[in-house]
Amino acid sequence: MKNIFKYSWALFLLALIISSCQKDDYFVGGELHKPKIDLSTYDFLKNNERGLFDTLIMLVDAAGLKETINQPGITFFAPTDYSINSYIEKRTEIEQRVDPFRKWTVDSILKYETSRFADSLNIYIIPEAISYSDLSGSGDIFQTKKGNDVVLSYEETNDENLGYNPNSSFRPQIMYFTHLLGEINPPFEASQIPTSLGVRTRVQTSGIESTTGRVNVLENGHRLFFFR
Repeated sequence: MKNIFKYSWALFLLALIISSCQKDDYFVGGELHKPKIDLSTYDFLKNNERGLFDTLIMLVDAAGLKETINQPGITFFAPTDYSINSYIEKRTEIEQRVDPFRKWTVDSILKYETSRFADSLNIYIIPEAISYSDLSGSGDIFQTKKGNDVVLSYEETNDENLGYNPNSSFRPQIMYFTHLLGEINPPFEASQIPTSLGVRTRVQTSGIESTTGRVNVLENGHRLFFFR
């Protein structure tokens, strides 16, 4: 009986470990425990153990943007491959309004949109190294390398899915990236910006300090280029 109990307990622990491993480390809490990495921004994305940026790196290579995201002193808000896939699905939906057999793929981006990708990637680059101390809960306006304005905010959350524990006095903070569609004047609250003026995207991992700059990973639900 004792051996059976030990065996059952071992299986429970194994299941718990597997379940924990399946959770996205780029999600809970929003921050890394060890923010400094001994890799460039490009190499950090390329060597991601879960392959979250494989397609992104393919497009970066095709567009010759390695040095762009490796520029010293910048902050890159990296979209994952889920964001690219969401863009592809939306483009396919639009194409099929004309021809139900058309599909948009990564090859389509490589063939028709490499120059657009190279230009539009700049909306994810802030030409300065941004730290948490540069941000507020209400949000601050920054200009991207493309020249458009975005609002970055560092907000407290009481969402248990984002690391909040009601039994703790500590409230985790989450970074948000709001792509502005129109002009906005302070004062404002980032969380209250209407969808007609901005597309609000949670940063699922923030504060990564590479050897070349800063990296923040946008949530998987984001669509590349904020395409609508």
